[in-house]
Amino acid sequence: MTLAQPLLESVLETEVQSGQLGRLVVARLKPNEDIIDSAEALCASHGIACAVVRGGLGSLIDGELHYLGRQGMQGIHVPGPGVEILSISGEIVAGQSRLQAVLADADGNLFAGRLQRGRNLSFITVELTLQEWLPD
Repeated sequence: MTLAQPLLESVLETEVQSGQLGRLVVARLKPNEDIIDSAEALCASHGIACAVVRGGLGSLIDGELHYLGRQGMQGIHVPGPGVEILSISGEIVAGQSRLQAVLADADGNLFAGRLQRGRNLSFITVELTLQEWLPD
């Protein structure tokens, strides 16, 4: 066993699930709304219990990410305004959503990690494409 193995075992939890994809929802979020809370509200309004993020684009006022580093959870603040979303993925489940993103600041610097709930507000607009997941 290597030193990294216990860390990997605690981080890499997997679950295999069978099911099918359902309805597709494409939406534009209003300015000054948290992206995670808005995605959860959008799913709830359409009766979707679980969805995968198929894509998204837009800008955030500021970006707040975190990731698991060698010293535990690390935060990344991406100062705005006008932090661009270059890539976004993840799953939406009420209260348990996990979204990963690649963001760019005004100088073109890139940042990646998991979006922090309540701390990533849409700037001008954010557009998301969500697809319902229907587990067996």
